[in-house]
Amino acid sequence: MRQMKEKKKEAAHFPQLPKRPERTEDLPRLGPTPLPNLLPEDSGRLLKQILNRLDVIEKRLNNIERLLASSQRTS
Repeated sequence: MRQMKEKKKEAAHFPQLPKRPERTEDLPRLGPTPLPNLLPEDSGRLLKQILNRLDVIEKRLNNIERLLASSQRTS
């Protein structure tokens, strides 16, 4: 009997709702993030990686442009 009452109490208990998020104007402003200490070799390598990724993205965009241009010509 007692266990049944406890189970009913547990089942009837609702978890507390999360707080409403604050507006961005109300949040404190964080200062600028400090830049990590990079060695010149590391920064050069990092820039090369970024340029390679940008080249890959540019190639994909060119392919998409060609596909769109060909599909517009056919329709």
